Amino acid sequence: MEPGTTSPEALIASLDDANARLFVRLLGRPDGHDMLYRISGTVHNHVPGDVHGKLFPHGRVLFGVEGYNIRRLIHVPGTDDVHMVSREIVFYTDPKDGTVLTEWTNPLDGHTRPLPPIANDHVQLSYRIRAGALYALFGPAEVPLAGSVAPQRVQRNLVWTLDVPPVYRLSDRYGIDDDFGLANSTYTSWELFDFLVHEDDARAYSGTDADTGTGTMPVTNCWSRVCPYVPAMGIAESETPGNLVYHARAWTLDGFDALEPWLADRVRTHHPLYTSAPDAPGTGPNTTTWTAFHAAELAPRGLTWREWRDTTG
Repeated sequence: MEPGTTSPEALIASLDDANARLFVRLLGRPDGHDMLYRISGTVHNHVPGDVHGKLFPHGRVLFGVEGYNIRRLIHVPGTDDVHMVSREIVFYTDPKDGTVLTEWTNPLDGHTRPLPPIANDHVQLSYRIRAGALYALFGPAEVPLAGSVAPQRVQRNLVWTLDVPPVYRLSDRYGIDDDFGLANSTYTSWELFDFLVHEDDARAYSGTDADTGTGTMPVTNCWSRVCPYVPAMGIAESETPGNLVYHARAWTLDGFDALEPWLADRVRTHHPLYTSAPDAPGTGPNTTTWTAFHAAELAPRGLTWREWRDTTG
């Protein structure tokens, strides 16, 4: 753990509401060790009116997705704040045989272009625990979460649901003047999550004493995303109707060493930064596929996204 940061365990135990303590355990381990959400799913083509026909049909499974988010909870002494700091890497795979893809051929223009994985460093959330209550932090804003962290009971599971509709201009949030062909120069998407915890695990991990479960709480996650075609696909949302629909499952693991060998080996070899979570809060807004692509492919070469699209492949 970075000097100047500590485990948030005592701070989390001070929460009065058992639901709040469980909610924080969805985010990470109170002891400050790494926790991982292993992600597995598919990416589908959504085309209103099926206007491309057989060339690029609505409903086609374009990719599999295999990867993870690795995270850690940290506390900065002298504050009441708990930060969930993470990195995530997710590979696009061939939906037929599971092979990791490093390039993709756009059927609309016939060009084959590199297809990088989702590789976001950093992704973080910040919370404040004060007088036994939990607050979410959004910049300077402090939002009380009393009541909003109560799960729904579905049979023998507790379910936390989070529906997020991101909408922003890259120029406003990240200082990136390239619009990436986005409609109205604005990024819009949906991020839809359900987190499921069996009632027995919830009972075991919700306490504050020595009998409370330690380590990683078993959590199953369902994740759906609706978003524009990613930059590497070379398809402008403002010119071509359609979106990607991600549908995936995720589940908690104790850390990088709990991954399947094929995935761990690939990350160690090609993306070693993602073998552990960050050890301190990052600065600035979270990394996304669009900002990572801009940093890796466009800014170093002085290209706009359209120039990259028209000269690559």
